[in-house]
Amino acid sequence: MKPKHFGLITSSLLFLTFIVLSLMFQSTIYLYIASVCPLLIVPFLPDILSSQFIKPNQAKGSVRLITMENMDKTDSDFLVILFEPGYVRWKRGKLFFNMDDVMKDVYIKPDPLAATMTVLKYDLFLRRNKKNWIGISLTQLEQRTEHLSYTTNEINRLVLRISDVNELLQKPVNQPASAGQSIGA
Repeated sequence: MKPKHFGLITSSLLFLTFIVLSLMFQSTIYLYIASVCPLLIVPFLPDILSSQFIKPNQAKGSVRLITMENMDKTDSDFLVILFEPGYVRWKRGKLFFNMDDVMKDVYIKPDPLAATMTVLKYDLFLRRNKKNWIGISLTQLEQRTEHLSYTTNEINRLVLRISDVNELLQKPVNQPASAGQSIGA
């Protein structure tokens, strides 16, 4: 069991225990202790407002993940996240998508009014507890739009290199230094 889940369950049980004790013994002291217990619960609550998840099958066509190949086939392929303006909530900070939801070889109609933002390698990170889920730092993308001629409200495409995503997926999560290797070598 994860420490955060254990802390949430423990602090909730502690709260319920003091509520029951205050009712059983009709004691105000147990009731006062129980009134402080929610302060112990708050640090263990999940932060559901800091992330947004792209689920194309539930989005009813408002978002699609598409791979695109270059015509000359020299560079790596690209992944395009197409979405309707307003779909991405930029204040959330993180945007997650699943690599299993990517559609291949789909034609994208050129749009002269499309505002595209490039997602760089250092904008990407893995979601630790889910396989094939990749995160994008929206705060870093939002900071880069300060120097552009359009705002985040106008962006309707995110483009990233699949090679960056594959490199991230290949990277081990925690790689401890082996005993035989020296740090300086």
